[in-house]
Amino acid sequence: MRELSQRLSKLGRPILPSGITKLEQAQRRIDVDDLMALAVALEVTPTRLLLGPPPGAVERPDNDELYEVEEVSGSDVRFLRLLPELALEPWEVWSWALGEFPLGEIWRLSDENSVRFGDHQEAEARFRAENALPPNRLTLGHAEGVQEAMTDVDHAVKDALDEGLTEEQIQQLVTRAVTSWRREKRVDQENQKRYRRLERGAERAHERFDRED
Repeated sequence: MRELSQRLSKLGRPILPSGITKLEQAQRRIDVDDLMALAVALEVTPTRLLLGPPPGAVERPDNDELYEVEEVSGSDVRFLRLLPELALEPWEVWSWALGEFPLGEIWRLSDENSVRFGDHQEAEARFRAENALPPNRLTLGHAEGVQEAMTDVDHAVKDALDEGLTEEQIQQLVTRAVTSWRREKRVDQENQKRYRRLERGAERAHERFDRED
């Protein structure tokens, strides 16, 4: 505690060791400035502090107000409670927090218009543009793969030009490929959500069946 308190002081956001203890025990509210300072001092991201461990990296949550656990499933965290009336699967929350996918329809109020199916692609593209890093600003861990992909695209474009395709035709092909990829990505994501819902339903049905027996 003392070392963390000293780090925070050096960052210009001093918090006494007793104050850090109160934060850990949820006896003191944390503001945005505290959150940023703690993230820097602890060498994690603000998202990590807000949401807890990423999916698949947690055994059992310590904060019951943040996490919602289904006892029948053992120790797996099944939902993250963002708000009193909103609890979502960890993967959905992290994908949203990282700017990969919007939350979708589940958060909408009853008096708000639903997004039409044909508008999902535009909504997702807009969400990523406003909330995620562009492809050329990806982390170093992705840099090698991104560079290889860019090289492949460069070679493919040059080969297409050598074969006589016009610049306009190539642009149309790229647009068509991107549209197809987004559609497949959306369908795959929806299928994964449906599978997880079916899996949860099967687990609950099995649990009820065992109790009845």
